[in-house]
Amino acid sequence: MQRKTLWGAVVLIAALTLIAAVLYITRKPSFHGAVINPPFPAADIKLTDHNGQPFQLDSLKGRVVVVYFGYTNCQEECPLTMAHLKEVFDLLGAQSKDVQVLMISTDPARDTQSALKEFLGKFNPTFLGLTGAPAELAEVWSAYGVTVLDNGETHSNYIYVIDRSGNLRLTFITDTPPDDEAADLRILLAEK
Repeated sequence: MQRKTLWGAVVLIAALTLIAAVLYITRKPSFHGAVINPPFPAADIKLTDHNGQPFQLDSLKGRVVVVYFGYTNCQEECPLTMAHLKEVFDLLGAQSKDVQVLMISTDPARDTQSALKEFLGKFNPTFLGLTGAPAELAEVWSAYGVTVLDNGETHSNYIYVIDRSGNLRLTFITDTPPDDEAADLRILLAEK
């Protein structure tokens, strides 16, 4: 009788372990950022990059794109956000080659191409600054729901994440821990 009970306990433990393993393997990873559900195509961005080249968001299909709206003369939030994104890139390591960070100017009067290039170069030379005529920028700000006031010094403060297919998938507040952002980007990078 004791032997039957022992074998029954072993079988029960093995079955529970198998069920737990299957549930763990098949669970969907959860995001830390605010999920946009259902995802929808990101609004097109047609501006000029900090190298003077025309830029179009469609050129980045196949990569994960991180978009931030800010300005180079900012003393606090914008440099902190870029330093934060640099840390995310460091955490991603080799995977960062499949991610593009864009900073779109909220101050076209002072954010020249050279100012954007110098500012972003302090954080990561692959980060790309975008600018354009005020009307072009206003169109992009509007498409992403960004409010810009006080000649660009007051602006909405979110980070937008676009997946490899060009869909807007997540937003982060700027003080989301870098580990959490990197984890979310890894999930999107794993999607094909």
